[in-house]
Amino acid sequence: MTFTALTRRQALAGMTGLTAATILPRRALAADVTVTVSSPWGADRPFQQVVDAFNAKGTGVQVVNRMDGNYQEMATKALASIASGRPPEMMITGWKFGYFAERTLGARDFNEIDETRARSIIGQFKPQVHELVTFDGKLIGLPWAMSTPVTWINMDLWREAGLDEAIPMDVSHDWIMEQARVIEDRLGGGNHPTYRSAMDLSNNEWTSQAYIQNAGGYILQGDRVTCDSPEAAAGMEAFAAPVQAGLWKNLDYRAQAQAQIGGAIAIVTTSSARSEALANSEFEFKDVMFPSLNGNRNMNSGGNFLAIYARDQELAQASMAFLEFCASKEGQEIWSKVGYLNTSVHDIAPLPLQDAAYAQLAQGLTAETIWPGERGLEGQDVWRQWVARMVEGETSPVVALSRAQAELQQLIG
Repeated sequence: MTFTALTRRQALAGMTGLTAATILPRRALAADVTVTVSSPWGADRPFQQVVDAFNAKGTGVQVVNRMDGNYQEMATKALASIASGRPPEMMITGWKFGYFAERTLGARDFNEIDETRARSIIGQFKPQVHELVTFDGKLIGLPWAMSTPVTWINMDLWREAGLDEAIPMDVSHDWIMEQARVIEDRLGGGNHPTYRSAMDLSNNEWTSQAYIQNAGGYILQGDRVTCDSPEAAAGMEAFAAPVQAGLWKNLDYRAQAQAQIGGAIAIVTTSSARSEALANSEFEFKDVMFPSLNGNRNMNSGGNFLAIYARDQELAQASMAFLEFCASKEGQEIWSKVGYLNTSVHDIAPLPLQDAAYAQLAQGLTAETIWPGERGLEGQDVWRQWVARMVEGETSPVVALSRAQAELQQLIG
């Protein structure tokens, strides 16, 4: 699968001439049909509002949002459910698990369920994202969420450190390192009540992919693993540098989010979708672009799609009814509150703290690493483990990437 970069112009243009998907009248069902969606979001998130708004339509289909953990936890639970003959009706599926969803979990082809409705649903989204949910020639998802890693700066800590508030939108890795050294020197050692770390780069496959691509390399190219290149090693050396300099006290994703919102980290590179939470924090945050490397930036996107796994045709059709609402302008306007980039054809105004994300979108975004093969879920774990070893200094990037190359190629080849 090849991903064509989606730009801001393409994302915001072409809004006329298309109407929102219409919810069909109540269907002649034997009884109301209940569809459960396995998702990473609880009842306090905008996705629940989408579900509630759809249920209020009284279509004869009722949707239940069930929070099942992160993308990997959901995929693992789905695999166990499918093995026991009880597949989830629907699941929010990370794009990086697209091949795994189609080849191993058996995500349904929308066209096989209802070709007319499938065309209507996917037509509510920009053509540039259609291929993100098309695997082995099958349309298996509604492209629900897109984000990109950006840099968040806690302006309260920034001012406490006496740094210049005229912060450029287009920042570099070297510039970030310079500012982080000043912050650590002036706020570290107990000099500030909330300060914990100058920076945190999110130790996962997503931000490491960005550093590798900004250095001119790739983790995967098609089905071929290419993470052992000199460019990839240069990217990972830069990625690990803040830890070795004592500027990055590594935290897992959830702990990092809590620490950032609590005012403990000055600079964080993570998902642009965190804009909503940061806009409502007691601290002031500024969003700038992800750090370039040697003047280059080749940014990746991330996100998820809504897929149907129900084998029963009535449940599959009921799931399609919910997807029609999700694709409509009404559904997209509710969903946009969470802070993801708008990739639908509907004219929806950006939220605060989204300037950096849209600036990167304007430059074009690649897909996140989409692990191929039936063991793609394991591929992500392998990559994360090698990233952790490089960050923690257990082994050099050159050695680690060579070993990761061999292990990954054997796993997914």
